[in-house]
Amino acid sequence: MVQARFHALVVATCAALVLLTNLGGPALWDDDEPKNAACSLAMLDANDWVVPTFNGRLRIEKPPLANWLQIAGYTVCGRNETGARIGSALLTIGTCLLTWRMGCLLLSPSAGLLGGLVMATCIWTAVGGRAATPDAPLLFCTALAFFLFAREVSAARATAGATAGPIRLSTQAACGIGAACGAAVLAKGPVGVVLPLAAFTLFACWNTSGQSGSSWRVNVAGLRLPVIVATTAAVAVPWYAWVSWRTDGEWLRGFLLVHNFGRFAAPMEGHSGSLLYYPMVIAIGLFPWSIVLLAMLAHAIGILRSPQDDDRKMPLRLLAAWSLAWIGGFSCAGTKLPGYVWPAYPALAMLTGLFLDDWVRGRADCVRWCRDPDRALGLVMRVAWSWLAALGVALVVALPLAAAFHAPGNEWLGLIGLVPLSAAVWAWRCQTAGQAPRALATLAVCACLTITLMAALAADRFSRSTGMRSFAAVLEHPDGSCTWACFWNVPPSLVFYLSVDQTLPDFSSGGESLQAASPRVTKLDTAEDVARHLSSHPRARLLIDSRHLKLVTAAIPAHCGVLARIPTLADHHYVVIGADLSPAPPLAIND
Repeated sequence: MVQARFHALVVATCAALVLLTNLGGPALWDDDEPKNAACSLAMLDANDWVVPTFNGRLRIEKPPLANWLQIAGYTVCGRNETGARIGSALLTIGTCLLTWRMGCLLLSPSAGLLGGLVMATCIWTAVGGRAATPDAPLLFCTALAFFLFAREVSAARATAGATAGPIRLSTQAACGIGAACGAAVLAKGPVGVVLPLAAFTLFACWNTSGQSGSSWRVNVAGLRLPVIVATTAAVAVPWYAWVSWRTDGEWLRGFLLVHNFGRFAAPMEGHSGSLLYYPMVIAIGLFPWSIVLLAMLAHAIGILRSPQDDDRKMPLRLLAAWSLAWIGGFSCAGTKLPGYVWPAYPALAMLTGLFLDDWVRGRADCVRWCRDPDRALGLVMRVAWSWLAALGVALVVALPLAAAFHAPGNEWLGLIGLVPLSAAVWAWRCQTAGQAPRALATLAVCACLTITLMAALAADRFSRSTGMRSFAAVLEHPDGSCTWACFWNVPPSLVFYLSVDQTLPDFSSGGESLQAASPRVTKLDTAEDVARHLSSHPRARLLIDSRHLKLVTAAIPAHCGVLARIPTLADHHYVVIGADLSPAPPLAIND
């Protein structure tokens, strides 16, 4: 194993490889990334750090912490994908280091190293950590709050042993936790304080069962919740009050009623799921480490239910409470999205690290009920290597098929699947030879290399031939001399990639350019609006979803036609309509 003094360096290096390699290569994905990035550009250009806007309108979906980080990113890295994502990537590296340090404090140095590596090299860290969204800031802030809490738990254990008395937070620790939760509230709203406090309270009540003469009221009182809440309010409330004053309460009403209570009460935008939704999401999100997910859960339950005294019980209660608060809380919500439970991943990573560390040490708590626990544990790991090999084969087959549809010429990406396939074979051989540490090192290298290749290479290749960035790159007039409109809905990616160039037209003053916060892409609702827009200016452009094209075909003026078809990774594409004023159509990128 790696020497303890190099553990932080190993975790940081693996996280940096996964998160920083070709960070700005892939185009902004989905709707969330470009909407956040375009909002940040608008705030930067307007020199307004208080009121978030998107496409000239108030944006009520998210608080501003992610936007502030992106503004800093644009200042350092430029108005591009790297500038939009660099803040998320750096904070996620910080989260991986916090996970490593918490694992050291709560479990052991080797379990902490493994937990940090799991967090740094699982697939959802690559997805969320490389995304221009508020998820990474929320993850870092909540992980910081739990780290400060874990330090108090570790100190209590060091003083009183495995059967430590009630956790009594110091004023300094409570204020630190409150400040971290306050930043989390600025990242994504009340969830940044409600769920951490729910996890702390659950842990305090659960930990009472291991203490004689102690009640849950004493344990909960030791959390100093009023101090945490007061500090959280001191950090977060000033901005919430300021934006409410600036918008006459419109932002606060929309954010709380629609995007908090509304999302919890009912599915929004088609994002729903059963109680099995998040277990399946986690099984995918922890890949390739999820090959031991069931064994990890059985191992943790075996330790917690053991009648023997075990100094791992108290830390496991905290990690279990952390996981249950996030996964259980969002399982009850009407709206479900994979990123909602990402703040639980540090706890899951540490639990995975503990299981793998105990496997190397021969501690078989997950199979203690078996007649021959050592043999059963060896079988469990052979099943895990078989799963890794099967997933490698799946990548070998699936990536070329996906490339054939969406990125022709990149079928060779299927070679990425050979990494987990080869690692599975080598890890099996190492285990058979009695070299469990080498098998574990093989899994760590496999995870780092596979996830880096998928995030930095495969994602880039798929984004080159689809989406708005490819279209914007071949615009004949990137200075904004076209007037843009969209029928029915405005794709955020169009707004962002037109916002990268600050020079925009002002047709109200005879067509002279001006500096504006962001291009306003007009949203059209009827076929008559489409006809009016396309006739309003020689360079009027209409972007429309191919599924809606037949609704406005009759309203398109005779001098206008299809100038470009913009492919997407979905089952539809976008169509650009306008008057072709050039001898050779410069906009056609994939007709």
